Amino acid sequence: KCFGNFEVYVKNERLVFKRSKTKELFAFLVDRRGAGMTAKQICAVLFPDDTDDTKNMAYLRQLVMDLKNTLKTVGAEAVFCHETPCYRVDISLIKCDYFNHLECGKPEFFGEYMAQFSWAEETCAMLQIK
Repeated sequence: KCFGNFEVYVKNERLVFKRSKTKELFAFLVDRRGAGMTAKQICAVLFPDDTDDTKNMAYLRQLVMDLKNTLKTVGAEAVFCHETPCYRVDISLIKCDYFNHLECGKPEFFGEYMAQFSWAEETCAMLQIK
């Protein structure tokens, strides 16, 4: 679910992430709709005010492991892809209101998109133009 606050459901059960940044990483990759993102690109979005690249890259590695483990617990590990040097999600394995809206133009959008993430404002603005 991308409209409103971002939430992930597996078989109608909300998926709980160990870290909020892990959830944000997954949300960002969903927002990118399967496009590969490098670690540096991801760090620039997830840690916009922190310029310590070494620390951020180490933390990103922890988040990636956490995301892999979280998805594995529900049998969804194939959703997350790491093809050096990029990370992405396999959108063919994800059902979501955002993808459905883009594909079908359904009027599900009411002005809020991944509301808890400031970086999502760009996509929200794009959706309002359509």
